Amino acid sequence: MSTLDATRAELALLVLYLNKAEARDMICRAIQYGSKFLSNGEPGTAQNVDKSTSLAEIDAIV
Repeated sequence: MSTLDATRAELALLVLYLNKAEARDMICRAIQYGSKFLSNGEPGTAQNVDKSTSLAEIDAIV
């Protein structure tokens, strides 16, 4: 198996994983908590990411 084939197989597994709503929610929460930690409540890019992921999470529920 070549490196390219192995990479394609890994990407296929990742796509299957991300097709599950629970997986997307966990990734979204990890990004949200990470951005909260990095922003430390200060305005900036990390806080904007936190707000965007919060809105994305709400849209996914509705």
